[in-house]
Amino acid sequence: MISVENFSKRLLGYNITDCEVRRKGFFYFVAREDYTQWTDWKEQGESPSEKFLYKRIVTFIQDKEPERQWGHGRLRGFDRITCGISNHPKEQFVAGSMTGQIYVLGGGDDEIENGVSDQLRGILTDFRNIEGALHVAGSGRVAGVREGKNKWKWLASDVPFDMDTEALSAGFDAIDGFSRDDIYAAGGKGDVWHYNGEAWRRIDFPSNMTIEAVCCGADGRVYISGYEALTFVGRGDSWKPVKKKEIIPLGFKDMVWYEDRIWCTNDNGVWWIVNDEIVPANIPALAKVSSGNLSARDGVLLLAGFYGAAYLENGQWHQIFSYSEMVGRCKADGLYDGVLQARWHEFKD
Repeated sequence: MISVENFSKRLLGYNITDCEVRRKGFFYFVAREDYTQWTDWKEQGESPSEKFLYKRIVTFIQDKEPERQWGHGRLRGFDRITCGISNHPKEQFVAGSMTGQIYVLGGGDDEIENGVSDQLRGILTDFRNIEGALHVAGSGRVAGVREGKNKWKWLASDVPFDMDTEALSAGFDAIDGFSRDDIYAAGGKGDVWHYNGEAWRRIDFPSNMTIEAVCCGADGRVYISGYEALTFVGRGDSWKPVKKKEIIPLGFKDMVWYEDRIWCTNDNGVWWIVNDEIVPANIPALAKVSSGNLSARDGVLLLAGFYGAAYLENGQWHQIFSYSEMVGRCKADGLYDGVLQARWHEFKD
């Protein structure tokens, strides 16, 4: 789905670190410059700072003419990025850095906004579209909702948080909801809260595991997962562990509901939660190689990671690209000689 020329121009030398479905046939990818592909990176004795590395927002619009399907813009000075889709007040892609920088694309806008660093008690950790509104979470028990350009409504200002004593044990690393007045935010070590549209209440959660992902399923239950993919399902103050028969060394980066089940992924694979048990997803190799990040919207499931991207629609998988295959084609077509331009002099200056 991508030409050799487009791949070499937009994705060569970059890793996909997040993805979003805006709507059917319209995808966004966050790509981060991969300095480990620079030929001399091991000789430097240090790694560049995250803000030094370029980030790209890569777009794919399937309905456009082949030569106009792909595009990208570059962000400089942004550290690690998470992203989401906002439908209100207009449909837009929103990217946020850990330190609260905000970039918006779509609906006639393509700009860096004022940012939300002044509202963070820690770092920005997650975006989630809940009933069309983009909600944000932060590690210091921060939660808010986007209402428009440079306009956020902060929902958890009265939720207590002590940076000195709770920095590692508490906070919101993930957020999701069934509606705007039925939201779950969780993080830290078993730190789970519920918002009913007016006030927050701490949930009696049965584990002090390090929480990494939250998903409110269409089955009316909440799935909360953490270190080594230890996962609980429940709602309110009633929870039970999800069965897990295999060792999963990494926690899940993303959990989404698609069709009739929870899908989970990390950089090592893709899993389903079926009958309250985590099982390897029965998907083709072209999809497995794309593990890392998930997004589901408008009947489409998008899967993208370091090694490729693919999507599922109407029961059929479609490969967007395989990174290793495209690198080989770039070399065969004379667009890549195996050497990526290093920028160490810029970093050290």
